[in-house]
Amino acid sequence: MENEGIFEPALEKKVEITYDSLPNSTFEDVNLGNAKFSNVNLKEACFNDVNMDDADFSDISMKNSSFSDIYMVNSTFLGVNLSGTRFGCSIMNNVEFKNPDLKNSQFVHCDLSNVEINDCKIDGLKINGIDIAKLLEQHKGAESD
Repeated sequence: MENEGIFEPALEKKVEITYDSLPNSTFEDVNLGNAKFSNVNLKEACFNDVNMDDADFSDISMKNSSFSDIYMVNSTFLGVNLSGTRFGCSIMNNVEFKNPDLKNSQFVHCDLSNVEINDCKIDGLKINGIDIAKLLEQHKGAESD
């Protein structure tokens, strides 16, 4: 028995856990590719060094969650409520915001170079204290003179 004591994981093992409770469990070096989670409580769970490429999240509550050092390139957010959320030190190049409600939002110390705003409601929009709607009205008036 040359290989005695050597653990070889099963490559095609399928485990189904239903109606079970596994609080305070630790999963390390586990491949859960193509796993499906439904009606799962992950409150206060910690995910570190996890590959979630091509994952699908829907009907999920993530209140008071913290996301840092995350690579979400080419991701899509539809029907997401981000009220009270803060973004800091984030790279958001070539991002499209389509039909979002950004009322009462603040953009502080942002690089908005080459940002384009089209067909947007801008009532009360201020940049460095300047009312943009009024500024545009003045610009239109100057053009028509």
